[in-house]
Amino acid sequence: MPPFSPGQAMRDLTAMADEILVISGGFAGLAAGVALAKAGRRVRLLEQSQHWGGRARSFRDAVTGSVLDNGQHILMGCYHRTLHFLETLGTLDRIRFQPRMTVHFIERGGRRSALRCLGLPAPWHLLAGVLTSNAFSWREKREVLRLGAALERGPHPTDARESSRREPNPIEKMTVEDWLQALGQSEGLRRNFWDLLCLASMNEDPKIASAGIFARVLSLALFRSPSDSRIGIPSAGLSDCYTGAAADYVRARSGQAELGKCVAALLTRGGAVRGVRLEDGADIEAKEVVSAVPWHALTRILPAELAQHPFFARIQELRPAPIISIDLWFDRPITGLDFAGLRGTTIQWLFNRCRPLSGLEGGSADSKAPYVSLVISGARGHISRAQEDLVSTAIRELGELMPRARDARLLRSLVIKEPYATFSPAVGVDASRPPSRTPIRGLYLAGDWTATGLPATIEGAVESGYTAAEAILEGY
Repeated sequence: MPPFSPGQAMRDLTAMADEILVISGGFAGLAAGVALAKAGRRVRLLEQSQHWGGRARSFRDAVTGSVLDNGQHILMGCYHRTLHFLETLGTLDRIRFQPRMTVHFIERGGRRSALRCLGLPAPWHLLAGVLTSNAFSWREKREVLRLGAALERGPHPTDARESSRREPNPIEKMTVEDWLQALGQSEGLRRNFWDLLCLASMNEDPKIASAGIFARVLSLALFRSPSDSRIGIPSAGLSDCYTGAAADYVRARSGQAELGKCVAALLTRGGAVRGVRLEDGADIEAKEVVSAVPWHALTRILPAELAQHPFFARIQELRPAPIISIDLWFDRPITGLDFAGLRGTTIQWLFNRCRPLSGLEGGSADSKAPYVSLVISGARGHISRAQEDLVSTAIRELGELMPRARDARLLRSLVIKEPYATFSPAVGVDASRPPSRTPIRGLYLAGDWTATGLPATIEGAVESGYTAAEAILEGY
């Protein structure tokens, strides 16, 4: 045993005091940890569960052996922070991007249509794509052009962090539905196009969702550049795209990344953070803490007197918006499309995925089972429905949309309900979304629910993590 060294012990204590704690290992927490580690700061990641990724992760289905995401996620070229994050981790090649944005639509009776962006400068890449698309009538094409012109005139910042500082825009007080109606968008176009985009990007009913946030999403994703409009889908399980790589990145830079560490309380003294207390009673000292826990879990770890502080109290005004995912394995392919928007049905989006089958009649570990993942966003009216009822609806609607689905035999179904999938981006929600800096010295917040100017997306989560890290680094 080496001799005891008081000097070494003091250096170890100093190193611990300089360590930055990051609570929660989803996109926001891992992005903050990686950004801080890259800047040379010692990071200690704490995740309460036995897996990284939070609400955006993958897992292995015990019945089929398939690697499933706990909800289908897509990325877009406009996810600049996310792409930088994945590039830093060396996993960007695990996202398969379209050369140009292409979205297919399927209607009852099997009619298919598509919107394809063209190789033109923005915004003509999209507008020309609309004009040449068979997904819209000529009247609807004029309506889309009208909305595009309104976005061009509107004051939408290019930096997400500016959104909380800009001058109020009249549409901030409007719902998506009201805004689209004011711009002369017909009911058919709203239901079959804009509503699908709203539900996919905002996870909220257009009658509730904020027009201000939606207009910003459209501006960034569709009208800024052809590259930004591209859609990317993970070619592996979502966890394989970032979770292990992020934890390893932190560890490789003298940091720690620990699972099964449940934070029971934030410790503060004299208006400053001094660390955390774990559920097992152990205290970890730190002068700087990034909390990336969901908004509805933050009150649980705050000291009682802080939970009543106006800064933190307003966060509790946020409300959840649920998502339902329905995974179905069939005995044969039902579509050749990678993904599609579904018009006029309860299910809004279909993603076509194939994974090895094992343990099912008619399949083996070496076979490829036709497997689709279906999404119901803004699922407040469906979250209480029985799983059998949801599966029955899905099969019926697939049969109405795709003739091949009528003859396919269902081998396996799995319904994943996420009641707290995202916060609801309702009108006025930005007043409840806090910045990364808090009134408690050394305490920073991250999460897609913070003041990013974006809805609850992967990009919003990563943006919040980088913003929290930058706030810490500005003090050095």
